Amino acid sequence: MGIVKDRKEKTIIIIDKTTGKPLGLPVRPIDDSAAFTDGEKQATTVTILDVGTVDIPAGVDLDQIGWSSFFPGKHDPHICDVTAAGLKAPEIYRNRFSGWKDAGTPLQLIWPWAGLNKTVYLKTFTWKPPNAMGDIFYDVAFRELKTLAPKKISTKATRVSKSKSPESRSAVPKKNKPKGKTYTVKSGDTLTGIAKRLGITPWRTKLYEPNKKVIGPNPSKLKAGQVLKI
Repeated sequence: MGIVKDRKEKTIIIIDKTTGKPLGLPVRPIDDSAAFTDGEKQATTVTILDVGTVDIPAGVDLDQIGWSSFFPGKHDPHICDVTAAGLKAPEIYRNRFSGWKDAGTPLQLIWPWAGLNKTVYLKTFTWKPPNAMGDIFYDVAFRELKTLAPKKISTKATRVSKSKSPESRSAVPKKNKPKGKTYTVKSGDTLTGIAKRLGITPWRTKLYEPNKKVIGPNPSKLKAGQVLKI
Protein backbone atom coordinates (compact mmCIF):
# COMPACT_ATOMS: atom_id res chain seq x y z
CA MET A 1 0.00 0.00 0.00
CA GLY A 2 3.02 2.31 0.41
CA ILE A 3 1.94 3.95 3.69
CA VAL A 4 4.25 6.52 5.26
CA LYS A 5 5.79 4.87 8.37
CA ASP A 6 5.10 7.62 10.89
CA ARG A 7 1.47 7.90 9.77
CA LYS A 8 0.34 4.29 10.08
CA GLU A 9 -1.80 5.03 13.14
CA LYS A 10 -3.70 7.78 11.34
CA THR A 11 -4.06 6.20 7.90
CA ILE A 12 -7.47 4.83 6.95
CA ILE A 13 -7.27 1.35 5.45
CA ILE A 14 -10.16 -0.30 3.63
CA ILE A 15 -9.95 -4.04 2.95
CA ASP A 16 -12.11 -5.61 0.24
CA LYS A 17 -13.36 -8.73 2.02
CA THR A 18 -14.14 -10.51 -1.25
CA THR A 19 -10.55 -10.27 -2.50
CA GLY A 20 -8.61 -9.57 0.70
CA LYS A 21 -6.85 -6.63 -0.98
CA PRO A 22 -6.26 -3.53 1.22
CA LEU A 23 -6.47 0.07 0.06
CA GLY A 24 -4.83 2.88 2.02
CA LEU A 25 -6.50 6.25 1.57
CA PRO A 26 -3.99 8.83 0.36
CA VAL A 27 -5.54 11.70 2.34
CA ARG A 28 -7.46 11.54 5.60
CA PRO A 29 -10.82 13.31 6.11
CA ILE A 30 -10.49 17.08 5.99
CA ASP A 31 -9.35 18.34 9.43
CA ASP A 32 -9.41 14.69 10.57
CA SER A 33 -13.14 15.19 10.97
CA ALA A 34 -15.56 12.33 10.38
CA ALA A 35 -19.22 11.94 11.29
CA PHE A 36 -19.82 8.91 13.50
CA THR A 37 -23.40 7.85 14.14
CA ASP A 38 -23.74 5.19 16.79
CA GLY A 39 -26.76 3.02 16.05
CA GLU A 40 -29.86 4.17 17.89
CA LYS A 41 -31.64 1.84 20.26
CA GLN A 42 -34.69 0.43 18.56
CA ALA A 43 -37.95 -0.21 20.37
CA THR A 44 -41.26 -1.91 19.75
CA THR A 45 -44.15 0.29 20.82
CA VAL A 46 -47.22 -1.42 22.24
CA THR A 47 -50.44 -0.12 23.77
CA ILE A 48 -51.57 -1.71 27.00
CA LEU A 49 -55.06 -1.31 28.40
CA ASP A 50 -55.20 1.02 31.42
CA VAL A 51 -51.47 1.74 31.02
CA GLY A 52 -51.08 3.42 27.65
CA THR A 53 -48.15 3.36 25.24
CA VAL A 54 -45.08 1.38 26.28
CA ASP A 55 -41.73 1.04 24.47
CA ILE A 56 -40.01 -2.34 24.65
CA PRO A 57 -36.27 -2.21 23.72
CA ALA A 58 -35.67 -4.46 20.72
CA GLY A 59 -32.21 -4.33 19.17
CA VAL A 60 -29.91 -1.58 17.93
CA ASP A 61 -29.79 0.28 14.63
CA LEU A 62 -26.67 0.02 12.44
CA ASP A 63 -23.66 2.29 13.01
CA GLN A 64 -22.63 4.76 10.30
CA ILE A 65 -19.53 6.78 9.51
CA GLY A 66 -18.89 9.33 6.79
CA TRP A 67 -16.42 12.04 5.82
CA SER A 68 -15.30 14.51 3.18
CA SER A 69 -11.86 14.41 1.59
CA PHE A 70 -10.15 14.27 -1.80
CA PHE A 71 -8.00 12.04 -3.97
CA PRO A 72 -4.89 14.10 -4.83
CA GLY A 73 -3.76 14.56 -8.40
CA LYS A 74 -0.14 14.95 -7.24
CA HIS A 75 1.79 13.66 -4.26
CA ASP A 76 2.24 16.14 -1.42
CA PRO A 77 4.35 14.78 1.47
CA HIS A 78 2.71 17.24 3.88
CA ILE A 79 -0.78 15.81 3.48
CA CYS A 80 -0.42 12.38 1.89
CA ASP A 81 -0.40 9.29 4.13
CA VAL A 82 0.99 7.14 1.32
CA THR A 83 4.34 7.37 -0.38
CA ALA A 84 4.78 8.85 -3.83
CA ALA A 85 5.26 5.33 -5.20
CA GLY A 86 2.12 4.11 -3.45
CA LEU A 87 -0.12 6.94 -4.67
CA LYS A 88 -2.61 5.94 -7.36
CA ALA A 89 -4.32 8.14 -9.92
CA PRO A 90 -7.44 9.89 -8.52
CA GLU A 91 -9.64 8.06 -11.03
CA ILE A 92 -8.51 4.68 -9.65
CA TYR A 93 -9.66 5.56 -6.12
CA ARG A 94 -12.91 7.03 -7.47
CA ASN A 95 -13.68 3.95 -9.57
CA ARG A 96 -12.84 1.64 -6.67
CA PHE A 97 -15.30 3.45 -4.41
CA SER A 98 -18.02 3.46 -7.09
CA GLY A 99 -17.51 -0.25 -7.71
CA TRP A 100 -17.78 -1.08 -4.01
CA LYS A 101 -20.98 0.94 -3.74
CA ASP A 102 -22.67 -0.61 -6.75
CA ALA A 103 -21.73 -4.17 -5.77
CA GLY A 104 -22.51 -3.81 -2.07
CA THR A 105 -19.06 -5.23 -1.37
CA PRO A 106 -18.37 -6.15 2.27
CA LEU A 107 -15.46 -4.04 3.52
CA GLN A 108 -13.33 -3.89 6.65
CA LEU A 109 -12.86 -0.26 7.62
CA ILE A 110 -9.80 0.29 9.83
CA TRP A 111 -8.77 3.62 11.32
CA PRO A 112 -6.45 3.04 14.31
CA TRP A 113 -6.34 6.71 15.30
CA ALA A 114 -10.15 6.71 15.77
CA GLY A 115 -10.26 3.23 17.31
CA LEU A 116 -12.33 2.00 14.38
CA ASN A 117 -12.27 -1.55 13.01
CA LYS A 118 -15.66 -2.50 11.63
CA THR A 119 -17.25 -4.50 8.83
CA VAL A 120 -19.20 -2.11 6.61
CA TYR A 121 -20.52 -1.52 3.12
CA LEU A 122 -20.25 1.71 1.13
CA LYS A 123 -23.70 3.32 1.22
CA THR A 124 -23.29 6.69 -0.56
CA PHE A 125 -20.51 8.20 -2.63
CA THR A 126 -20.57 11.59 -4.37
CA TRP A 127 -17.66 13.31 -6.11
CA LYS A 128 -16.77 16.36 -8.18
CA PRO A 129 -14.82 16.52 -11.43
CA PRO A 130 -11.05 17.04 -11.06
CA ASN A 131 -9.96 20.62 -10.32
CA ALA A 132 -6.98 22.41 -11.86
CA MET A 133 -4.60 20.37 -9.67
CA GLY A 134 -6.23 17.12 -10.71
CA ASP A 135 -7.73 16.58 -7.24
CA ILE A 136 -11.11 14.83 -6.97
CA PHE A 137 -13.11 15.95 -3.93
CA TYR A 138 -15.69 13.52 -2.58
CA ASP A 139 -18.13 12.71 0.21
CA VAL A 140 -18.57 9.13 1.37
CA ALA A 141 -20.70 7.28 3.94
CA PHE A 142 -20.31 3.72 5.20
CA ARG A 143 -22.90 1.67 7.08
CA GLU A 144 -22.31 -1.24 9.43
CA LEU A 145 -22.76 -4.64 7.80
CA LYS A 146 -24.18 -7.54 9.76
CA THR A 147 -24.49 -11.01 8.31
CA LEU A 148 -27.10 -13.55 9.27
CA ALA A 149 -26.24 -17.23 9.45
CA PRO A 150 -28.92 -19.16 7.55
CA LYS A 151 -30.74 -21.83 9.48
CA LYS A 152 -30.80 -25.29 8.04
CA ILE A 153 -34.30 -26.54 7.38
CA SER A 154 -34.98 -30.18 6.62
CA THR A 155 -36.61 -30.63 3.21
CA LYS A 156 -37.66 -34.21 3.89
CA ALA A 157 -41.36 -34.55 3.28
CA THR A 158 -43.36 -35.63 6.27
CA ARG A 159 -45.50 -38.60 5.43
CA VAL A 160 -49.07 -38.08 6.51
CA SER A 161 -50.85 -41.21 7.55
CA LYS A 162 -54.19 -41.63 5.84
CA SER A 163 -55.30 -44.29 8.27
CA LYS A 164 -58.28 -43.53 10.41
CA SER A 165 -57.92 -42.83 14.07
CA PRO A 166 -58.92 -45.62 16.45
CA GLU A 167 -62.03 -43.61 17.35
CA SER A 168 -63.14 -43.27 13.73
CA ARG A 169 -62.61 -46.90 12.77
CA SER A 170 -65.65 -49.15 12.83
CA ALA A 171 -65.32 -52.19 15.02
CA VAL A 172 -64.34 -55.33 13.16
CA PRO A 173 -66.80 -58.09 13.95
CA LYS A 174 -65.22 -61.06 15.58
CA LYS A 175 -65.37 -64.24 13.60
CA ASN A 176 -66.61 -67.21 15.55
CA LYS A 177 -64.35 -70.15 15.11
CA PRO A 178 -66.25 -73.05 13.55
CA LYS A 179 -66.84 -75.88 15.96
CA GLY A 180 -64.82 -78.96 15.12
CA LYS A 181 -66.78 -81.87 13.62
CA THR A 182 -66.28 -85.40 14.84
CA TYR A 183 -67.11 -88.91 13.66
CA THR A 184 -67.65 -91.90 15.94
CA VAL A 185 -66.23 -95.14 14.54
CA LYS A 186 -68.72 -97.94 14.09
CA SER A 187 -68.09 -101.64 13.85
CA GLY A 188 -66.73 -102.56 10.42
CA ASP A 189 -65.57 -99.03 9.56
CA THR A 190 -62.27 -98.43 7.77
CA LEU A 191 -60.42 -95.15 7.35
CA THR A 192 -60.66 -95.29 3.58
CA GLY A 193 -64.36 -96.03 3.79
CA ILE A 194 -64.99 -93.16 6.19
CA ALA A 195 -62.92 -90.80 4.00
CA LYS A 196 -64.85 -91.87 0.90
CA ARG A 197 -68.25 -91.31 2.55
CA LEU A 198 -67.25 -87.90 3.92
CA GLY A 199 -65.31 -86.73 0.84
CA ILE A 200 -61.98 -86.42 2.65
CA THR A 201 -58.90 -86.63 0.39
CA PRO A 202 -56.17 -87.58 0.75
CA TRP A 203 -57.33 -89.73 3.63
CA ARG A 204 -53.89 -90.29 5.14
CA THR A 205 -52.93 -86.61 5.66
CA LYS A 206 -56.45 -85.23 6.20
CA LEU A 207 -57.92 -88.01 8.36
CA TYR A 208 -55.30 -90.38 9.70
CA GLU A 209 -52.50 -87.94 10.64
CA PRO A 210 -54.74 -85.60 12.71
CA ASN A 211 -56.18 -88.63 14.55
CA LYS A 212 -53.01 -90.73 14.83
CA LYS A 213 -52.94 -90.45 18.64
CA VAL A 214 -56.45 -91.93 18.78
CA ILE A 215 -56.03 -94.60 16.10
CA GLY A 216 -52.48 -95.66 16.86
CA PRO A 217 -49.57 -96.50 14.56
CA ASN A 218 -51.63 -98.82 12.33
CA PRO A 219 -54.35 -97.01 10.33
CA SER A 220 -56.02 -100.34 9.55
CA LYS A 221 -56.89 -101.04 13.18
CA LEU A 222 -59.95 -99.01 14.03
CA LYS A 223 -62.02 -99.68 17.13
CA ALA A 224 -65.70 -99.03 17.42
CA GLY A 225 -66.41 -96.01 19.62
CA GLN A 226 -63.27 -94.06 18.70
CA VAL A 227 -64.05 -90.38 18.08
CA LEU A 228 -62.23 -88.88 15.10
CA LYS A 229 -61.84 -85.19 14.23
CA ILE A 230 -62.79 -84.48 10.65
